[in-house]
Amino acid sequence: MTTLRGLTLEEMKDYNILSSVCFTYTTGTDKLAPKEMAPEKLREVKGVFDENGTLLGAMIQLEMDCRFEGHDCRFLGIGGVVTDPAERRRGAIRQLFEEGLPRLYHEGFVLSALYPFSHVFYRKFGYELGIIRCKTKFSPGSLRENLHRAASIRRVLPDDPGTDMQQVYTRYIAGKNLAVIRSEDHWRSLRSGTPWENLKYSYVLYNEENEPMAYWVGTMVKGEEGATLTIADMAYTCREGMESIFAMLRTMNEVGTVQVQLPQDVPIHFLIADPYDVSQETNCGGMVRVMNAERALAMLTAPVIAGRCVVEVADKQIPENNGRFAITGDGHSLTVCKTDAEADLSCTINGLSALVVGTLDFQGSLDAGLAQMHRAENRTFMELLFRKRQQHLHNYF
Repeated sequence: MTTLRGLTLEEMKDYNILSSVCFTYTTGTDKLAPKEMAPEKLREVKGVFDENGTLLGAMIQLEMDCRFEGHDCRFLGIGGVVTDPAERRRGAIRQLFEEGLPRLYHEGFVLSALYPFSHVFYRKFGYELGIIRCKTKFSPGSLRENLHRAASIRRVLPDDPGTDMQQVYTRYIAGKNLAVIRSEDHWRSLRSGTPWENLKYSYVLYNEENEPMAYWVGTMVKGEEGATLTIADMAYTCREGMESIFAMLRTMNEVGTVQVQLPQDVPIHFLIADPYDVSQETNCGGMVRVMNAERALAMLTAPVIAGRCVVEVADKQIPENNGRFAITGDGHSLTVCKTDAEADLSCTINGLSALVVGTLDFQGSLDAGLAQMHRAENRTFMELLFRKRQQHLHNYF
């Protein structure tokens, strides 16, 4: 008989040991048992124990807010998922999801996300590919000469309030689903480190009116073939801001290679003089799950035309998400309710998750086999409702 519950401060030592094993890193024995931990942080760690009180598996459930369709909504980040190699296949992680997801639905979470070791494994619990990014490499000198340049640039150090960076980020994520509303802890972690101690660089770029329009944060690593600058985070408020980041990178003669995980909407091949000089590799990373189907559907931006469709959803973990949802739009807003009417479209919660956040559009979901169309009468409305959208799942947890 196993039990799912929160961990005590003393049990965090067992969790840290499992983390060291599962994520293959070393740590000092003196660091395994934390002397103190904020109650809200401790509450986020859930574990499954056997009848002897042995920790079999655990995860961290990070309670956050994210942007979704121009609004803030409750967002659950899943991280630090560990199981004892000696106790695997006893269903500890399954129990964490099977018991935890229904509870989290009732606590008001609309969306959840995680970074998987295996997409196949987490699809069993309703998660689906949530964002596709592009691992990009280029030399600064290959960037075009005529990119828009910032009127001024300011280096930002850890003791700076970082207000301008936060202002840019807030504007940048306004229309990007899954973007985390960052806490002060997020910003401190991102901006920690200095050029002279850690080869860590942070810059804010300004326009002619001295308004912040972009920033980037990166770390330099020296190698035999020169230094590589890895961009950890970047954001901008306009096209000129985006170009100004790359215009600045072009001037950095001390850098041999720039590497960055770019959103798909950055036209990097058009910013490079010769597109052959950029190397790009698709990176399928974070997964997303709709926690509350009715609320997530109701939050979608309404198509510009009036219409109606019925979507049937199957969710193995959260019973409230099962059934048919009638989605009605008047050209301005949507109303969503349960119905017994015939379904136009059916999907699992996995397929709905990809459709709702906009990883796939309507036709893409059909092509991928994540949804099935049963009636074509309302196809135009569904194509406008379920369209591709921009995402920004970039906070690791």
